[in-house]
Amino acid sequence: MTLWWLNQWTRLGQERAAVEALAAAEPWFTLTRWTVHKFRLAAEGIITAHGADYLVRLVYPDSFPDVPAWVEPQEDTAQWSHHQYGAGGALCLELRPDNWRADATGAEVLQSAFNLLYKENPQGHGESGVVPSAHSVGSVQAYAWRKPPALIGLSCLQRLFEGQATELQALYWQAQPGLWPILLTDRHDRESGNAPTTDDLGSYRTTLPVLISQSEAPHPQPGNRVELLAGFGLEESSTPPYVVIVALAPDRSALTVYVCLTPDTVQIRSLVLLPEEAGHRSGRAATAAEQKVAIIGLGSVGSSVAELLLRSGIHRLVLIDGDVMLPGNLERHTLDWRDVGAHKAEAVKRRLLHIAPRADIEIITSNLNWQQSARVYAGDIDEIAACTVIVNATGDVPTGLLLGALAEQHRKAFVSVEVFEGGLGCLTARFIPGRDPTYMQGRMAYETYCEERSVTPPSSGVRTYEALTFDGAPIQADAAAVTAAAAQTARIALDILDDRVEATTSPWMLTGYRSGWLFSRQGDSIALDVPLPTQPTPPARDLKLAEWATGLAQEAIDAARSQP
Repeated sequence: MTLWWLNQWTRLGQERAAVEALAAAEPWFTLTRWTVHKFRLAAEGIITAHGADYLVRLVYPDSFPDVPAWVEPQEDTAQWSHHQYGAGGALCLELRPDNWRADATGAEVLQSAFNLLYKENPQGHGESGVVPSAHSVGSVQAYAWRKPPALIGLSCLQRLFEGQATELQALYWQAQPGLWPILLTDRHDRESGNAPTTDDLGSYRTTLPVLISQSEAPHPQPGNRVELLAGFGLEESSTPPYVVIVALAPDRSALTVYVCLTPDTVQIRSLVLLPEEAGHRSGRAATAAEQKVAIIGLGSVGSSVAELLLRSGIHRLVLIDGDVMLPGNLERHTLDWRDVGAHKAEAVKRRLLHIAPRADIEIITSNLNWQQSARVYAGDIDEIAACTVIVNATGDVPTGLLLGALAEQHRKAFVSVEVFEGGLGCLTARFIPGRDPTYMQGRMAYETYCEERSVTPPSSGVRTYEALTFDGAPIQADAAAVTAAAAQTARIALDILDDRVEATTSPWMLTGYRSGWLFSRQGDSIALDVPLPTQPTPPARDLKLAEWATGLAQEAIDAARSQP
């Protein structure tokens, strides 16, 4: 915890001036007081819209201004808007985690809150309005929110439509607590290895019989077994007690999947189409083993880094990824068929706990570039910033820049890795506060290095977060390249944790796994020369502003001590 408002005096002054100027200029906002709420700087006041008073709290997160401020009710039970993350939750405003900019002010967030309450008018005089939703939730983010999924391969679906699918089966298993997907496969899938061949007691995976119907789906929607069977003209005596019914539209352009496991319940599954995919201890010092590492991105590289660190004695991890494990990930990932359908963070945690049952592993099943509650987002960032080392394994440059800035602000070590397309090699970057250049400076030096040699940096591949299926080709690097990059990344992190980084090592390294681009052969390594920047002159300290901010901090400390 850095408490930005106790050291970033210039920005603190700007925020205070902007909010107080808003209160002076606009009749709809009354500033009640500045305070510290749960050790976060906050401005409490009243927004008035259509004669109704809304007691609001503008909250600045610990990592502001890189992380957005938000507006929430002062009462924990208040539910004002359809654009609100639950009772007492933050309002979903025009400025939020997915479109926040660092120069935006809390005053702008308050203005956005007024716009929402004025247009919706939940408690004021006159008619209530409707504000169109700009909330974008992709299929991965909503994966476990809606109907349980039914997964099916595109080729199997095509064979169903063409009447060529034989021996259709439904695999049913517990992917994670409360989430039970099914995978529809036919004989061709199973013979070609696109489905597991045995049941698994560990995940309660079992096979359910499937009946195929070529009639219209029954209306209204059946609510129990009797209604379901009657809707398809099936007899109770000849139908298995647990059954999956696949209803093909008469024109064979769509299908509906019904699952009936009890007499009183019928599920209509959300169909998820799967594309065709080709290919299918260490003596660690106690001081290092006690440190916590955050790993952002749990794809083939990130999951391997996590397992390598755990097997090297680092048993305190924070794993962050919102993606879902699918069959196409199996070729290079550390997870296996038992984990298909689960969030990668949940599944990697489960795998790691099979290795070290007493490990302290926290997970965050969302991505940093998702649109979500600012309060939840700030909590995720705080979890990351509390770690000793932050590892970026997303392969995503904007995410790397965000995490690099976060590491710099909180003075935490940072390691980033990118695997080049085709398994050509990898780029690893390191930032140790007070020793290495920042990630931004290193990134600029890397791009300049490439420009001076008239070469384009190799792609790290396409990764789409907002779909269960791939949008574009995955990185065409084999498991050997991915594992090598993961091992190199884990080695850098372990050296940092062990405090034995050699003085001669460069923080930015290009490592070749085969000839091509700047690499003349396998094992080529290029150490980039990234000079340390000159230290800027710190701004003059505003004694009055410092006294005001430290006073707020003292009030918060006194309040915390007075609580039983």
